[in-house]
Amino acid sequence: MTSLPNVPLTLNTSENDLTLEFYDPCLKWAKKYDRGVGYFTSNWIRLNAHGLSHFATNGGTARWLTSPILEGEDMEALSKGLMGPEDVDLVASLKKEVKLLQSYLEEETRNAIGWLVYDGILEFRFAIPTNSLEGGDFHDKFGIFYGDEEKLSFNGSVNDSKKGGRNYESIKVFPTWKGLGDFVDDDIKRFERIWNNKDENLKIFDLPSAIRKDIFSLRTLERPYQLSEEKKSENKWRHQDEAIKSFLDVGNGILEMATGTGKTRTSLNIVNILHNNKSIKSAIITVDGSDLLEQWSKEVGIWTNLTIYKQFSRYKEIAGFLLNPENAVLIISREFLVKYIHNFTKQLLNNSIIICDEVHGLGSPMLVKNLSTKIRPFKYRLGLSATPERAYDENGNNFIEGEIGEKIFEFGLEDAIKRGILCEFDYIPLEFQLTQEDRKKVKTLIATHNAKKQSGEYVADETLFRDIARVKKVSKAKLPTFYSLLNSNRNILDRSIIFVETKEFGEEVQKILIRFEPNYHTYYGEDDRQNLLRFSNGELNCLITSKRISEGIDISSVNNIILFSADKAKIQTIQRIGRSLRLDSNNPDKRAAVVDFIQVSENGNSDQERKTWLYEISKIKREE
Repeated sequence: MTSLPNVPLTLNTSENDLTLEFYDPCLKWAKKYDRGVGYFTSNWIRLNAHGLSHFATNGGTARWLTSPILEGEDMEALSKGLMGPEDVDLVASLKKEVKLLQSYLEEETRNAIGWLVYDGILEFRFAIPTNSLEGGDFHDKFGIFYGDEEKLSFNGSVNDSKKGGRNYESIKVFPTWKGLGDFVDDDIKRFERIWNNKDENLKIFDLPSAIRKDIFSLRTLERPYQLSEEKKSENKWRHQDEAIKSFLDVGNGILEMATGTGKTRTSLNIVNILHNNKSIKSAIITVDGSDLLEQWSKEVGIWTNLTIYKQFSRYKEIAGFLLNPENAVLIISREFLVKYIHNFTKQLLNNSIIICDEVHGLGSPMLVKNLSTKIRPFKYRLGLSATPERAYDENGNNFIEGEIGEKIFEFGLEDAIKRGILCEFDYIPLEFQLTQEDRKKVKTLIATHNAKKQSGEYVADETLFRDIARVKKVSKAKLPTFYSLLNSNRNILDRSIIFVETKEFGEEVQKILIRFEPNYHTYYGEDDRQNLLRFSNGELNCLITSKRISEGIDISSVNNIILFSADKAKIQTIQRIGRSLRLDSNNPDKRAAVVDFIQVSENGNSDQERKTWLYEISKIKREE
């Protein structure tokens, strides 16, 4: 355990060097630092860089309550509640401060600030006096250092600025190990009350997302400190906090987050925040598929204290929700949402958030027709997806943006692999050539399409492309190549999911599979659900399926994906390979594999494009 800091009980700027005699020993000892101070400039970080590097390496985190330097009219509007932290005037004022940092400070100090905020070691909130203190400043100056068991607080007139060290200033120090714990406890209670916006005469604002990103951009060099192992593990999930802030800044929009990066938990944290601050009374969660809806029910039960009502499959509980929606969550399929959304009262809409998981599915023609203008009245609207855009469907995409909002946050596969949230993977492309029978089918499809066009019948080119793609997806030319792979690499079937286009093609794959891995089964629909559960708990080693588990199902032990069927659009491929990229606590050295079938073609094709794209992602290495 780090020895307690030996600091005087009273220090002043005339007789003491506050950096060497107070801040440096305290920062080297502490695991947490809370500071309430009237004015802060980054020059304090420059003076205390040595102690801060130890503080950060030891896993320390700091919270700063300070006054923003704002124009008079902005300060007045904020203090009277006429504008919030998301308003442009506040953002613009804070942007000026970031530009001043960039102009006045040497590169090393700017870099340190950027990293400290980026890593969540340094967090700012702004305090504006209001009510009986309206028109004044947040001018208090106190702080608390926390060790493993002991604590130390201090009070005095020193600001955390360059000028604060030039004035005659002093501080009083109250260590718990010298019997002064009552003073420390009072300072802790006061800081927590202010930080959590519970002082009736102060209004507290978070650092807006736009300013946070500007501060991140100050990073020009490597970290000037080493992250602790605990902080490395905690820090890799910081994107969830960034996503939450992005949503709360605007109140509606889409979070694009790769499979396995915590979309569900992030959205439920948003629900808890909005519910706790009384912005909402209820939540509606909608998606297709009983598996996903059951999983949502489980997660809502774990992460919230709200009453759960279900309206999907065998569950018929919407009447109970409509009678008593306060402090409740309705988990409902899209089919039932269409049926019952007209029963949602204006009061319910004004006090609810709707969460549309796998939001790209919301743009289907049927839902566009039946839900147009019906999602927009919800007070808060949140869309979730690893791939929110619908391929070749401008109408569906426009509907989603109009009802839910724009994409407001992105954290993709590449980001997740670099951060160590998803595992690295090997890409194994297997080439094949269409059989003579396949070529005949393609020629027939083209001839039929052209004949219909010539006769004046309207036929969409997209329909022809889909029909040709289907021929490729079920080409038996892939089967000998698959057999050869298994002969040389039987392990590719360990904890694997094989995606096929049709049940009939899956039967052809089974004829080969049975020779190498008898412990497999199929999963094509609701009647096979037990097989999914058996695969999830390890009873089955391999699963053959079509589209049923492309989305949302969390089976972290999946090692390998075999793509007999893959679309031109990236949506499906990202969803499917994501099944294998989740980390597995029982296999800390996990490295996934993706097997893909690539049609050989002189002129290039969508398979070749997918090969290039997946190969580039497979080269990404973990950086954190």
